[in-house]
Amino acid sequence: MGSHSKPRTVKGQGGILGLGEGGRVLGLGVDLVELDRVQHSLQRWGDRLVEKLMDAPEAALLPTPAAERVLSVAFAIAAKEAASKAIGTGWSRGVRWRDVVREGDSVRLLGRASEVAAGLGSPGRCRLRLEVRGNLVLGEVRLLS
Repeated sequence: MGSHSKPRTVKGQGGILGLGEGGRVLGLGVDLVELDRVQHSLQRWGDRLVEKLMDAPEAALLPTPAAERVLSVAFAIAAKEAASKAIGTGWSRGVRWRDVVREGDSVRLLGRASEVAAGLGSPGRCRLRLEVRGNLVLGEVRLLS
């Protein structure tokens, strides 16, 4: 494909990209997080970093052992960053870190993030994929109709 090619929509059973969920993908966000940077940030900032990223109930779910905590925080950062990109705002237009909550294989959109998603035609349904590759965590969020 050249730089002037038109984007293609791949349809399959269940909607665009064959999600099998009966919905269309309205937004796609991808993010990479370096585990070393998360470890360094947690060592430097500790609970102050966690408080910026998460409200108390979400933070309470973080594991205590350092290595597990680093991975869990990296997963949360990748999920939140990818979700902010899927709704098309990043951390602007009033969308905050705490407006995106990682819940297993999905993310829950709250506050301004939920409002922006609704404006795009989504009830806030998202599909999350997280993957570890060496020192990197890959987060991918699909905002669904």
